[in-house]
Amino acid sequence: MIELRHLQYFRTLAETLHFGRAAERLHISQPPLSRQIALLEEELGVKLFDRSRRRVELTEAGQRFYLDTGTVFAAFEQAKRNALAAARGAAGALSVGFMMSTAYSITPAITRRYAALFPQVNLKLTETLPLDLAQDITSGNKDVAIMYRPQDCTGLETVTLYREEMTLVLPPGHRLAEQTVVEPRELAGETFIIVPRRIAPALHDMICNYCLQHGVTPNIGLEINMQQTIVNLVGEGLGVAMVPRSMRNMRLASTSFRPLREAPVIEVVAVWKADNHNPCIATFVETALQAGEQATREDEAQRGAEQ
Repeated sequence: MIELRHLQYFRTLAETLHFGRAAERLHISQPPLSRQIALLEEELGVKLFDRSRRRVELTEAGQRFYLDTGTVFAAFEQAKRNALAAARGAAGALSVGFMMSTAYSITPAITRRYAALFPQVNLKLTETLPLDLAQDITSGNKDVAIMYRPQDCTGLETVTLYREEMTLVLPPGHRLAEQTVVEPRELAGETFIIVPRRIAPALHDMICNYCLQHGVTPNIGLEINMQQTIVNLVGEGLGVAMVPRSMRNMRLASTSFRPLREAPVIEVVAVWKADNHNPCIATFVETALQAGEQATREDEAQRGAEQ
């Protein structure tokens, strides 16, 4: 059976055309080298070298074999690099689910950064509801989720990527639209459009608790799954809503956004299953944290400019 070392012996001799020098380069003695070359020729059924007392030359078959074995060694080196990259999470496949609302904040920045840093990773992103995201991670249908923190984190790992304030979105001509900052007690009597609790319990509870803590019982008129749909319905005059600050990036002309006094803060986290050993998860989470830090700095600069 031909082994890789036999090819290395052959190539070294082909490059030196001298058994003594080839053996010295290979750190073996000359007789074993001669035997291995003879065995290789016997295995191939062709003569690779013309030998005489004065010189060693490649035959025509030997010249062809030298060219082809160069391709073999190049492929082997690439295979080693690929294996190392896969072990380090720089190559492979990664399935990521994200909430649509994060498409207005952190997900695009994470995706751009990761794709640039790890082009060998086959990254698949899917927009999914928060309720389904948690189930996808638990079942192994997705490797990582970008979402609000799940209520039940049993068997899961989480890391906070991004924090953003909630803000009030108002329909055209609303009585609070001219205020610089809205006091929570002024929301009494308003009809709220809100995400259902079963879809995003963290967000739903945050909004309701904020109102209750300031003496306001929220009058929930519509429960809508998607944040962008909530903003659109506010623009149609169907109520008011509290949404993540990044939803302002929708730039919907029919709505206005106003900051809230002591506004609650929602966390966007990366979530993955603790026993999922896909090495690409680590590189993705590290990249996501970097993107989150950059987004936070940009938010702080923007708020400073607005003040």
